[in-house]
Amino acid sequence: AVEFSKHALQRLERRRLSVDPTTMERLAGGVDRAAGKGSRDAVVLVDDTAFVVSVKNRTVITAVGREQMKDHVFTNIDSAVIA
Repeated sequence: AVEFSKHALQRLERRRLSVDPTTMERLAGGVDRAAGKGSRDAVVLVDDTAFVVSVKNRTVITAVGREQMKDHVFTNIDSAVIA
């Protein structure tokens, strides 16, 4: 299972991003694929939402919607997965 940090939950709420069961399944699959490649920190893209994930801890650190992605720079990641 994938968990959400307190910070990530706040970001989801503030940015009005919803995570339905299908999104969770795709997110978990993306984390599994990143883990299989030895990733430590990844951006997992699910439709219009980017989730920054600590792969080792299976924890979403933050989430960014399409509107916020325009000027967003993802740092301290070693992989990106389109899920």
